[in-house]
Amino acid sequence: MKLPRFLTVLALVSVIFWGVLAVHAPGPLQAGDAAVTPPAPRSCGSSGWPQDNSDLQPDPALLFGQLPNGLRYVLMANREPRDRVALYLNVQAGSLHETEQQRGVAHFLEHMLFNGTTHYPPGTLVKYFQSQGMGFGGDTNARTGFGETVYNLLLPTGDTKVLAEGFKVLADYARGALLLEQEVERERGVILAEKRTRDSAASRVSKEQLRFDFAGTLAAQRDPIGTEEVLQSADSHLLRAFYDRWYRPENMIVVVVGAIDPQQTVHLLTQAMAGLRAGGETGPCPEMGTVKEEGTDTLVLMEPELGYTALALTTVFNHSPRPDTLAWELEQLRQYVAVSLLTNRLQQLEQQLGSPLAQSRAYGGFFLRRYGYATLTARVEQNKWREGVTMVQTALRQVLKEGFSETELVRGKKEVAALLDKAVQTAPSRDSRQLAEDIIRKINNDEVVLSPAQELALYGPALQKMTLSEVNETVRQLWKHPRRLVELVGVVEPGLSSAQAKQQLEELYQANEVKPVPAWVVSQPAPFPYLKMPGTPAKIISHHHNTAIGVEQVTLNNGISLNIKSTNFQAKQLLLSAQFGKGKLAEPVDGLALVTESFMRESGVGKLTREQLTEALAGTNIALEFKVGPESFSFNGSGLRDELTTVLQLLRHRLQDPVFSPESFRRSHESLRRMYDQLNSSVEGVFQVQAERFFYGTGKEYGLPTWEQVEKIRLAQIRQWLEPALSREALEINVVGDVDPQEVIRQVALIFSDDQRTVNKMASVPEPVFPAGKQQILSVASSTDKAMLSVAWRSTDFWDIGRTRRLNLLAAVLDDRLREQIRENLGATYAPQVVSLPSRAYMGFGVMKSSMIVAPQQASALAKVIQDTAASLGDKGVSSDELHRALEPALTSIKDIKRNNRYWLESVLNLSGRHPQQLQWPLTISEDFAAIQADELTALAREYLTAEQAATVIVSPKSSAQ
Repeated sequence: MKLPRFLTVLALVSVIFWGVLAVHAPGPLQAGDAAVTPPAPRSCGSSGWPQDNSDLQPDPALLFGQLPNGLRYVLMANREPRDRVALYLNVQAGSLHETEQQRGVAHFLEHMLFNGTTHYPPGTLVKYFQSQGMGFGGDTNARTGFGETVYNLLLPTGDTKVLAEGFKVLADYARGALLLEQEVERERGVILAEKRTRDSAASRVSKEQLRFDFAGTLAAQRDPIGTEEVLQSADSHLLRAFYDRWYRPENMIVVVVGAIDPQQTVHLLTQAMAGLRAGGETGPCPEMGTVKEEGTDTLVLMEPELGYTALALTTVFNHSPRPDTLAWELEQLRQYVAVSLLTNRLQQLEQQLGSPLAQSRAYGGFFLRRYGYATLTARVEQNKWREGVTMVQTALRQVLKEGFSETELVRGKKEVAALLDKAVQTAPSRDSRQLAEDIIRKINNDEVVLSPAQELALYGPALQKMTLSEVNETVRQLWKHPRRLVELVGVVEPGLSSAQAKQQLEELYQANEVKPVPAWVVSQPAPFPYLKMPGTPAKIISHHHNTAIGVEQVTLNNGISLNIKSTNFQAKQLLLSAQFGKGKLAEPVDGLALVTESFMRESGVGKLTREQLTEALAGTNIALEFKVGPESFSFNGSGLRDELTTVLQLLRHRLQDPVFSPESFRRSHESLRRMYDQLNSSVEGVFQVQAERFFYGTGKEYGLPTWEQVEKIRLAQIRQWLEPALSREALEINVVGDVDPQEVIRQVALIFSDDQRTVNKMASVPEPVFPAGKQQILSVASSTDKAMLSVAWRSTDFWDIGRTRRLNLLAAVLDDRLREQIRENLGATYAPQVVSLPSRAYMGFGVMKSSMIVAPQQASALAKVIQDTAASLGDKGVSSDELHRALEPALTSIKDIKRNNRYWLESVLNLSGRHPQQLQWPLTISEDFAAIQADELTALAREYLTAEQAATVIVSPKSSAQ
């Protein structure tokens, strides 16, 4: 259903089942005005439009049409990102359409469409994108799923010439693939490198769970990445066979959202794509198979490298796809509410004293429109999985027997109503890319595309009228099917074999099923806010309007400063940040910052637990998270404009009435233990824990402490470090968004008038030591055949903003060279990344770092390639073409970020009281970047990127350690 795209259906499919792969990295027409065309040949995808068989009407802002060759299109004018156009080609064919001999070909083909088409010979398409101001991977990308392959462009402007060129690219994707044999061979290495990159304990587990849950279906056998055998042997002929059979106009939908004139867009689209024709005969539609609908089966999957223990209780059933009608939508609304209430119950169980559960959720929906499912999932302490299974199983039995309470339903209705309200309020500033993705997803699921206003009009009254008996009946209907799947995966207690664990799991489940069902104890809502409102506002001692950047700067007499920028970028939304204290710069012992962050995530406030606080905020769209940054503590929040008072009240309670609960500390400690167990079983995780600190030495701005350091931290240390900062350190509050600055000033002055804060001097800190010329070889106990390779160079700090911008651009140039050299030429990695990380906390220190996943046996040789490639930027210089291809996407990105609230909050306002130069940066960013010259980048490369100054880290599996 189409409530602000409720997460249930997609969550299980795209997260648990890992079903998507990416390549990286006119007078205006009205809806319905398009000419009626003869029906195209029937395909295995959809035909016509979902509204053709529905009593629902689509969003009137959408223009639907079809070309005589069967290709369909959907157009929508939209304003964000400003002056840009999202252009998508949705091919309704994916891994489910492969034969046994083609497994992985759909995804392989997706890659090949970037490697030579009619109008873009091999090696030219990405460079063309870059020259037009489009970043590869960000503005140009593709993905392959079970039932679709989607190609997307985010054009830098809606100019006629640019739009026409964009349609030419899509037409080439659709029917212009060259599929040259030499290019197939070159790309093979990239595909295998992607397979290696994506291989992990988590992916292996999720694939096995999919095969178990949906046994008997084609989806269980069609992982989009394919098989090693097919990937190693695929040739141009095999790819062409799939391309000609499934890349047919009647299988394709073009979606265009952004700064367009619809009539002109139809003309351009028709010119580019009306001549497309299928290249071969249609094939038989895939036989999807069915799931077993009776019996109880258990899965025990011992995967120590997962790093945590997870359990799931699931039911699955076969489903006949239904037209998207009003009745069907209301049925799904009731289902969504029921599943949400189940999630709320599980999360209450997490808060019980000594509970072994964490990250618990309920899901329900339809997979591939043919299979219904409902599932309860949780992570659990490895030695308490039996208790966890019993708690989850009992929670389900309680609901099925007694149903929910009226109190629970009231909360659930508030949560849904808040989502509906937010969708309507924020509709004017929706992102064109997300809109295009939503349109494609809904059409592929045969759902009518509704506007937020239509959704509110449809769901709002139904939500108000929804009764407790309806919701209780819905949850029983969802779980009425006799199929039960009980799963225990990951780290299972030592000394227990898989067979023993499976037997114990089966016996435990059956024993729990015949036990009496205890009554659920309904929790009572707690009041919020409970702190008494101060009577007299704080006094304003200074108020300055920064005309150049449109920021109000206010200082109160109690040690609070306030910066406000009113914008119309994101309608009716606001972001807030409260900065205070010294953060990691004043961390007394390693690990305390990380533990403090984790502890605060698990904590509520003085009179409310975390779950009680969540319940008290039901019906709002408010979020507020705590962070320990390089040079400050912070609370970072968001909400709607009319929720400003509540956001500020929440911040006040967090600052003035913290709670240092032993139970919250226990849960946070257990959460960190699971995190470290997971990190220590992968090359990426070991890199985070050990290699980052190798590069940064004693610097705490980056990387993670060791588990041994974390494990020593005690609750008293958190309290001693954090409590004084919360209550006494000078406070800087920054607010950006669709707000009235005078109202923000009034509210802050009143709500925080009883604060008394003082400014403390920042302590000087020693500069970290960079390990120039050194190499660190690390190993990890992992069965995954991949290595993490990183080469880094010392640079400098953040505060010369011109130099920082040039280092960012130099990183982009090096990134592109490594893409060409190591990905395209050698096929040795999937997504090389280069980032510039100048320090804000340590003067004179920074790092430029390249990172990539490679085959272990190639790591040492590729480290030399990286060093030589970087050094060549200084030795031979950065070319004007390289500068242009890096600079144009950067300038396009700058145009976008200047209309983004998060940029103004995080890059300009945050800590501007300590660093007032930040307020000048927006005035020069565009012009300064545009003025960058190739010789400036060459000079920086010559200064920093020499082979002698490089440091290298290689993390490999133990069996492959260098």
